[in-house]
Amino acid sequence: MLRVMPTTTTPDGVRLHYDVHGEAGEPVLLIMGLGTDRHLWERQLPAFAARHRVITFDNRGVGDSDRPPGPYSTATLAADALCVLDAVGVARAHVVGLSMGGMIAQRLALSAPERVGALVFAATYARPDANITALSGDAASTLGAQAVAGGPVSPLAMMMSGAFDLASLDMRSLFRFLVSLVFSDEFIAREKDWLRQIWQRAAARELPVHGFLGQVAAVLTHDTTGELRHLTRPTLVLTGDKDRLVPPHHSDELARLIPGARLTKIPGGHHAFNVELADEFNRTVLGFLAEHPL
Repeated sequence: MLRVMPTTTTPDGVRLHYDVHGEAGEPVLLIMGLGTDRHLWERQLPAFAARHRVITFDNRGVGDSDRPPGPYSTATLAADALCVLDAVGVARAHVVGLSMGGMIAQRLALSAPERVGALVFAATYARPDANITALSGDAASTLGAQAVAGGPVSPLAMMMSGAFDLASLDMRSLFRFLVSLVFSDEFIAREKDWLRQIWQRAAARELPVHGFLGQVAAVLTHDTTGELRHLTRPTLVLTGDKDRLVPPHHSDELARLIPGARLTKIPGGHHAFNVELADEFNRTVLGFLAEHPL
């Protein structure tokens, strides 16, 4: 028998796919980062679902969710996350966001504080800096991207506007570029088969070019620096001290801006430390959630 994938539809007509794991315990919403789907939480699910009702979903633009043309914003993506909570029938949940997911979680907590319990912002930022925007330009160049006639010529402007000649894009090169940023060299060498599976799963679908570019616009326009002082929920700011994509100084800034936030840096952690150092990530996050029941 084919398994029916649970979905919900946003007010603007975007279909979102979600999954629920575990039947008992306080609900936890896991929000994934740029260009990646809910499967990147697979090393959290056994430990989290043993204690919580865990909700994962694909952001608009990736995975099994719809991929409308961008640009997106983290406010829009946060509204999508609320739609998922509504579909599951959850009035209030702990929220864990990784990378772009942490930006979405910030917006969710600011726009609907009554819907969140404890918050975990992992490997994320309150606003991009010059290094982040430079990396975005590097990514555009790696894609082999070329502007459409009359479109912007700056790689960064192209990423923001989506004004690409889609035939020129090289998503495999982008995948390799991102893998080199988010994992250690040792992990890449050790986990070649697992990384190959991730690529094959993405390539088996129509590659989400529009969705990826829409999400890039969201992360490059995200800025909550003037609002985070209003967050009152218990907050853990979590990072790996070897993160090259979103270096730890971004977590330092987040922790300064959020009243009472706890800052934890995982030794040896790269950007995707929820995968590479899953046991340490799980132990740290679950311990924090246990301290702050709904």
